Amino acid sequence: MITDPHKIELAKAGGNLYRLLSSDEVKDLGVDDEPEVVHHTILKADIRGSTRVTSELTKQGLNPASYFSMHFFNPISERLATYGAVKVFIEGDAVILGVYEYNNSPDEWFSVSRACGIAKEILDIVNSKNAHSKQTGLPTLQIGIGICYSDGRLLFLFDENRPIMISSAIGDADRMSSCSWRLRDDYEAGNFNVGALRLADGEHQKGEKDQDLLRYNVNGIAIDEAAVQKLSSEVHFRKFKAKSGGVEESFFVGQYPDVLGKKRDIVIRQGKVGLWQPESVPTSADKGRVYYEVLPNSKFAGQIAELSRKKPPEKSD
Repeated sequence: MITDPHKIELAKAGGNLYRLLSSDEVKDLGVDDEPEVVHHTILKADIRGSTRVTSELTKQGLNPASYFSMHFFNPISERLATYGAVKVFIEGDAVILGVYEYNNSPDEWFSVSRACGIAKEILDIVNSKNAHSKQTGLPTLQIGIGICYSDGRLLFLFDENRPIMISSAIGDADRMSSCSWRLRDDYEAGNFNVGALRLADGEHQKGEKDQDLLRYNVNGIAIDEAAVQKLSSEVHFRKFKAKSGGVEESFFVGQYPDVLGKKRDIVIRQGKVGLWQPESVPTSADKGRVYYEVLPNSKFAGQIAELSRKKPPEKSD
């Protein structure tokens, strides 16, 4: 039995609080209770080049804090409410956002699609900032975004009174947002921004972050399979095939509502995992593995969305 308010808060955060209620309290149960997060989606943005930009700004006698606030952090904050996203962690080269689904509002369970929406907004912000940097002679930023879904409730640790979120989706999104140093300069992703290569037999021990895949993510949005499966319950997808650079690609196209009810397009590309071997050209893997990429707000994505509305969808396998 605990009565200390701090211990009660800790037990509640850890999912171990059991309340003993009188008959009168049972009648009022849930009236004043805060809604509980039952599922959540995590977005991790891996920002590269912030140190170089900060150094150059300092050399020019400019304030890096003001520059990043005006051109990066503030624009992100202004767009969070539209997609129901919240800040989990923001610091220098890392931005982690969460989109939550609550037990009392199942009609608003669009956490993955809305995470994809804010991810595309972040890419637009970075592209705008880079355009400004080129005009002023500053280095540009590179970014990789990963999105992962968890159907579990949130847990927290506490540093004094500061909550620290615990979720496997954070580590998963970190891996999805990363770009292998082996692929960053030499890998050719064609017209897209995300790729994945399976390590050849005997090379697994050389993988990064304990993965059997080498990931390419330069100014792209990678999304894991659990999030794609969740998307199928949020969005009525139409499967569509189109050629890009002479190669036929598979896409899933649909619409979702933001928090204000505005319908927004989402286009998911299904890519084939290639095979990576040292000192050789990547080839198509033989295990049928796939990866997924959320297309940014681009002319190509708009064309795919428009074509999908005009043509009948592909039949599912």
